[in-house]
Amino acid sequence: MVQHSHSSRTVLALLMVAVTATIGAGASELAHTATETVAGSVPARENANEIPQQARDDKNRKKIRQENDKTSKAREPLYPQQAGLLARHYRETAAIVARQGGDPQPLLDAAAYFERQSEK
Repeated sequence: MVQHSHSSRTVLALLMVAVTATIGAGASELAHTATETVAGSVPARENANEIPQQARDDKNRKKIRQENDKTSKAREPLYPQQAGLLARHYRETAAIVARQGGDPQPLLDAAAYFERQSEK
């Protein structure tokens, strides 16, 4: 009779675990659906806030890059030569990207930037 009591408890415990897992899975699915609904209803506002932030980030990156280049020029006597080599490598990489069907314009822009840095 003692064994019968243990097996009943085991079955009951397994049943409780199964019910809890089922409810948990359903709750996470509902939460995911609710999140998608809320996110889907506010995309215009997010995109409107995202564009100025992205512009600020680009300006900050450009400013930091210019400051780094200025300090590199002051510290490194070979900086113009290094910039010229970087420009050449960027042009070579752009040619490879173009042959593979990609957009080489960002690489060509970087090459032009470093070409200007090598002349100064």
